[in-house]
Amino acid sequence: MIGGKLFFTFAVILLFQYAACDHWSYPDRNSTNVSFPLWGGLCDVGNRQSPIDLSISGALKGNFPDIDYRNYDKPLTSPSLVNNGHTVKLTKFDVEMTMTGGPLNDKFIVEELHLHWWSEHTIDKIRYPMEAHIVHRNTRYSNISEAAAHKDGIAVVGVLFHASNQPNVGIGKIVENIEFINSADDIDKAVTIEQKLNLRELFPRLSGGYLSYPGSLTTPSCAESVTWLVLLDTFPVTLDQVNKFKGVETYGGKKLSDNYRDLQRKNNRPVLVVHQDSSSAPAPINMSAMSLFGSIVVIYISKFLQ
Repeated sequence: MIGGKLFFTFAVILLFQYAACDHWSYPDRNSTNVSFPLWGGLCDVGNRQSPIDLSISGALKGNFPDIDYRNYDKPLTSPSLVNNGHTVKLTKFDVEMTMTGGPLNDKFIVEELHLHWWSEHTIDKIRYPMEAHIVHRNTRYSNISEAAAHKDGIAVVGVLFHASNQPNVGIGKIVENIEFINSADDIDKAVTIEQKLNLRELFPRLSGGYLSYPGSLTTPSCAESVTWLVLLDTFPVTLDQVNKFKGVETYGGKKLSDNYRDLQRKNNRPVLVVHQDSSSAPAPINMSAMSLFGSIVVIYISKFLQ
């Protein structure tokens, strides 16, 4: 009898959490006195939630084997691009892209890439114009749902983009197809990218190092199963490219002008800084200064372009 009650309670909790996941949104930050909505479940009560502010100077130095990124430079044949009402994402890769090494004990395979405008993570309080998340599944688990149930199940590479006059080649190829998915009527209707695209076009350097910490997915169900690897190098994106994403519609025809989650409490979690290629990696202070300038440019100019 007790077992039955426990099962029923657990089932109700799961049902509530999945229901909350179906009806969530980002706040309208253009409104006054806006507050971030409650998403339910772990999103509201978890203790290792993401994103967080990452401090380079306050991070512990980590020493790990270099990360081995396999097939990131291989051309993808007709990947799918979809607006799911919360982000724009790439899926259905015909190339097996994997990652091993670093703080990871297992082999991880790329499941999807999606974008946030502005960035979700900040570095030393600086928010960047855009952030890409490359979501990997631990290959010991058969699918992403199973992986999300385990603390070692998911690894996400976070890539930050700074404002520049130099277009990002990979982002540009996504932008060329965004008109086919930007309407609310197009939500969950995938289109095929016909242009030759590989993930390294988004971020041509993968050797400059990264910041790593234990965290969560940044969207419901906010599963606390993620090892984060946020690259220290930032990459160029133009203001025009960013603003193309601000025109994407969410449910009800509302513009998805931004899709970043508020910063979460760190809760004494260790953050590690790992320099894989110290001889060629840029100094952190230079990266921050460049990003600060780019962020200021985007803040002021984007007000006139919204």
